[in-house]
Amino acid sequence: MASVEDLLLKSLRNLVEDELKEFQWYLEKDHECISKSEMENANRLKTVDKVVACFGPEEAVTITVVILRKMNHNHLADQLEKNHKQVDKAPVQKRSSAQPESHVVNIRAENGTSVNAPVMIGNNFSGSVTFNK
Repeated sequence: MASVEDLLLKSLRNLVEDELKEFQWYLEKDHECISKSEMENANRLKTVDKVVACFGPEEAVTITVVILRKMNHNHLADQLEKNHKQVDKAPVQKRSSAQPESHVVNIRAENGTSVNAPVMIGNNFSGSVTFNK
């Protein structure tokens, strides 16, 4: 099953170079976390990486669909939405092992900024968990 990054890349590969630049222009114009200098020489791969890093996979799909519609690429936007819904419906595979995986996430935000982080529900934590204001 394709990842969100694969789906976004597939959509951007359907754009010619001038259309990619227009897509990047909308990103710069409408979203503060994407700067003109980051998009100046960005290819399709770097554009996808930046969008996913800034917004997370779900919001990256939504933003891409909106921009594709602004560019009158409604067919590409429809395809992306359809393919993304299929990815969402794919069954989740769970790993079972004697020892659960360990994940460490360090997130830092400066004053006046926000952090988009996954919602943690039904998790068990061992050790210290610290949230600093």
